[in-house]
Amino acid sequence: MTATTIGILLVVIAALLEGLGQVFLKKSTLAKARWRFWIVAGMAVLAIEALIYTEALKLLDVSVAFTILSLNLITITVLSALLLREHVTRKRWIGVGLIFVGVALVMART
Repeated sequence: MTATTIGILLVVIAALLEGLGQVFLKKSTLAKARWRFWIVAGMAVLAIEALIYTEALKLLDVSVAFTILSLNLITITVLSALLLREHVTRKRWIGVGLIFVGVALVMART
């Protein structure tokens, strides 16, 4: 594996973790009994995400890493629909698809 491939993999992992952390923070506003747990869990996941993203920045240009990190928007949309039962409109799913295509184009050129 090249350094670029490892960097891309780290950013994808960071994007997934950031989406998960954001959903945990949202869950803290919905859970009356265990809201502290969800805040701590969200902050812990986001801290780990920041460390992984920082490592990825050692291997990739910021412009590439930041573009790939927008996968977190896809993660948030999918996890919100699955875990929080939020309704996602067709227009948002089209937006998710466009984000995915844009990220794929950037990754293909890297």
